[in-house]
Amino acid sequence: MYYINFIFLYSFLGFALESLYFKIHNINAHSSIFIGPYTLVYGFGMLLSFFIYKYLNLNLNILTVIIYYVIFTLSTSLIEFIGGHIIHYFLKIDKWDYTNYKIHFGKYLCLKNSLLWGLLVLTIIFYIHPYLNKNILLTIPNKITILILIIFILDLIYLIKKIIKNH
Repeated sequence: MYYINFIFLYSFLGFALESLYFKIHNINAHSSIFIGPYTLVYGFGMLLSFFIYKYLNLNLNILTVIIYYVIFTLSTSLIEFIGGHIIHYFLKIDKWDYTNYKIHFGKYLCLKNSLLWGLLVLTIIFYIHPYLNKNILLTIPNKITILILIIFILDLIYLIKKIIKNH
């Protein structure tokens, strides 16, 4: 249950952060492919980064922080790349497109955002996650997790019906 909560918490926080960005820049967009307020690419990106951090378990010094940064940058870029292609393949849409950015790697990756994701994950893992873990993730009752999962499954069923209808 912990990892389900983990994915949905960071998917929600990513959705909220991106929605705030859209609002500030007057962009009329919705970052999620779902109806609900969650963007799974953020949840899975954080989960992969968390596992990397947990299993590498390097002693912290300036060199290991740089190593974590590079790994987090690469791992979140990989998730963004895969996520962009999955969404395009199934929904025939591009939820993000970096081809107008100076240094980009196809539609779904650009150097600027990749470097920012690495910095954001580093900040979250070392400073924000310990607080969220203690005060939110470890306190969510299983009944709430099951309710969130049921709502997500209904949202997923709706998305699958939409995909089938459009094919």
